Amino acid sequence: MFATVGKLVLAARTFGTGDVARWEAFARGVARAGPVGVYRLHFRAVTLFNHHHHHHHRHHHYHHYWLYNHPPLIGYMLSVVNVATQQGVSFPLAIRVPAISADVVTSFLVLELLRTRRSLPEAFAAATLVALSPILLVISGYHGNTDPVFIMFSLLSVYLLADRRAPWLAGLSIAIALSVKIVPVVIVPTLLVFAIRAGRRVALWFVLSMGALMTLTWAPVVAQVWQPFRHDVLDYGGTGGRPRWGLAKLASIIGHPSWVTDHGTPERYITVFVVSVIPAVLVLRRPWLVVEASALGLVGLLVLTPAFGMQYLVWAAVPAYLLSFGGAVAFNFSGGFLLIEIYNRASGGFPWYHTKLLNKTTSAEQFALLGVWMTLVVVMIAGIRRTIRTRRPPPSMVRARSRSLATLPQAVREARPGS
Repeated sequence: MFATVGKLVLAARTFGTGDVARWEAFARGVARAGPVGVYRLHFRAVTLFNHHHHHHHRHHHYHHYWLYNHPPLIGYMLSVVNVATQQGVSFPLAIRVPAISADVVTSFLVLELLRTRRSLPEAFAAATLVALSPILLVISGYHGNTDPVFIMFSLLSVYLLADRRAPWLAGLSIAIALSVKIVPVVIVPTLLVFAIRAGRRVALWFVLSMGALMTLTWAPVVAQVWQPFRHDVLDYGGTGGRPRWGLAKLASIIGHPSWVTDHGTPERYITVFVVSVIPAVLVLRRPWLVVEASALGLVGLLVLTPAFGMQYLVWAAVPAYLLSFGGAVAFNFSGGFLLIEIYNRASGGFPWYHTKLLNKTTSAEQFALLGVWMTLVVVMIAGIRRTIRTRRPPPSMVRARSRSLATLPQAVREARPGS
């Protein structure tokens, strides 16, 4: 509650990063061309920034193109945001409300997912720390992006499929996640394998509902604006430039083996393949590990990706708690304080209002980012070790499953006298 109010106040009283300016341009595009036509537009990023801090007003001109690189559902979200701004909500607040709301749900999902898999105190502590995560505070409350929204829908899908046995709702949920950002495609094979192992009916409902919603949201875009959609959304390789993260950064420090640093298309697909397939194979053999496997996919993607944006840290901030409590705390707080440090420099100190120079990181910040990446590697190793150790489902899950599956026959048996 406390953290949510903090994020809302931050969102209401600041402009945010360049992403907010970008979203504002996209929202105007949606108002002009509609949620589908927006893919045809070219966004000339020619913005005039007035410097509040200086006595003489300097105007900066940026001449480059912004790609509208978001999946189909986002156009509709921006339509809703446009309605809100017409009602007098400030745009920077309206664009950040979805992420802030998503974080609230995410905390409850972490509590629910861990309650049956760890001790209640650990589940409660993890949920509280997700609510208070400095990474989520900065990204949801200030940065302005949709990453926290897809994380919420991804975890919701896992929860609905694995714990609530509601495959059709789980299918809808993962379809929404994919229509917010393509990133959770890495957990789709894991969910599919789990659904197939759970039986034909479960698999059918999951696939049908996911397919139906994907078709509804994606068909108009694929039919009308396929070229720009394929180029700007599906083939989007992240922000270019020098590597700043992970293996690519390590390689560039050691001395540029170009195959790591030139993240062409094949490498990107290999990464996605690895982090999608290994967790799915794990679930094929041990379906009760579906939650850990999904978390491994998301954390693994962030560990291996060469592209990097500050908001990417959200991908692992929550899933890390499903793998290693200590590692997750280390990642959230080291990553969070580093973000605060970076945004502080890029905003000219507290209080933040408008941050423009986020993509220029100092070498000290890059080394610190490497440290944050290392904590994530530790989380991944801890997660892999946990999955190797958990040979059989936790007792609570066996109880829950036998309860749900055995209640009917048992009730029937008890009702028949003399059996």
